[in-house]
This record gives sequence, C-alpha cells and structure tokens, in this order.
Amino acid sequence: MEKIICFNVVKPQGIKGEVKARILADGFSSIKNVKNVYDANGKLYKVLKIRDAFSGFAFLMLEGISDRNTAELFRGVDFYVEKNKINKKDDEFFISDIIGLKVLVDGEDQGTVLDVIQASVDMFEIVNNGKKWYFPFLKSLEIVFDFNAKTLSVSKEKLDGVKYSED
Repeated sequence: MEKIICFNVVKPQGIKGEVKARILADGFSSIKNVKNVYDANGKLYKVLKIRDAFSGFAFLMLEGISDRNTAELFRGVDFYVEKNKINKKDDEFFISDIIGLKVLVDGEDQGTVLDVIQASVDMFEIVNNGKKWYFPFLKSLEIVFDFNAKTLSVSKEKLDGVKYSED
C-alpha cells in the first residue's frame, strides 16, 4: 500500500504523550479518521486520539507514546499514512498522482511534470528535453487531468502569458 507523508511532529503537547503535528494533507477533515500512522522506517503507530489544533495542526495520541519525555523524541519526525485512508473528494488528487504526467499543450507533448511547487499559488515544474518550464495551477487555465492516460492537458492560448522558463 502506498504511503504519503501526512504529519510532521512540531512538539509535545502536555504531559501524557500527546504531540502537536503539522498536517501535510488537505486540512483536518482529510485526516480526522486516520487509525494508523507509520514512521520513516515503516513502524506502525496506532492513533489512539486525534483532534483538531486549528490552523493546519492536529493533536495526536499514539500508542507507545505515553509521556512528555517520549513525545519529545518525536519532535521533527514525519508520519506517513496509507494513501487510501485519507479523505478526499472525487475532484481532489494527490501531488504524487500528478508527478510524472505527460503535459499536452494543444495535444502536443511538451514534457513531464517533474514537481509541484507549493506556494500561495502552486506551480507545475515541467521538464522537456532537459529544460525546465513552469506554469501556475489556476482554474482559469481549465487544466484537464487524465490519470488513466497519465496526461495533463492545457490549451496554448490559456497558457500564454502565465508560463515561464529558466531561459
């Protein structure tokens, strides 16, 4: 089962082993029913309790972490969740699903999605014959994702004026 990073522990919370973690998914509603998390080594931790800490954070009680000293050892640790356990709407997707898609501009292959740079406006980083170019993830571009065909399509007309390259 594919796992993705979902939490990064910021600090212990209280004295009973609870941790405060930054949510690296799409808000608390996407992870509120998570039952298990994994560390980078694949060790399973059962989620005993999860609650919203607001502003992109959650409080987690994990099996095996029962005091503040133990919780302190997890500061900075990333926790992974099985991808299919994260709540998402049908029109939502994961960045990992986008990376590697072929980019079609007016039907012509213009490269592959190398990364999605997260910022106030997410940017697609495209590589084509060793050269990189970028464009923002904007609704006005009317981007069409076809995950079965492994393509991302956009029209040249809409893309003009918002794409840029490293040239």
